[in-house]
Amino acid sequence: MKLLIFPAMLLALTFIGCSKSGSDDDSNPANPQLSGTKWVVTYFWDKDKDETNDFSGYSFEFKDSGALVAYLPDGSTKTGQWSVSSSSNKLILVIGGTYALDEMADDWVIMTKTNTVMQLKDDNTTHLEELHFKKI
Repeated sequence: MKLLIFPAMLLALTFIGCSKSGSDDDSNPANPQLSGTKWVVTYFWDKDKDETNDFSGYSFEFKDSGALVAYLPDGSTKTGQWSVSSSSNKLILVIGGTYALDEMADDWVIMTKTNTVMQLKDDNTTHLEELHFKKI
């Protein structure tokens, strides 16, 4: 009888240890490293050339709600969405309306993310795209 108690306890502990946490980044887009401040693009490489100048005058705000606000050089704004997928280590940007914004709308692999710098790359190795942000 004692031999059956140990495997039953081990099985119960296995199920308890595998429960899903309620703080998954996929369901809560708020990220203290992104939200609450503005960011600028410091580098954008698209396939075979540097296109950083396409983002001159742009700034971006990542809202706690998951909204992404782009402030354009002419003073107008465009709004999209952002989210972080912790399961695939990706930042997903959904935004458009200008050539530059259309180019950055993608799911980006997060290479580096700190409180002041974010470096992203495309997961498609044939495109060789990189997008870098810096907090302002």
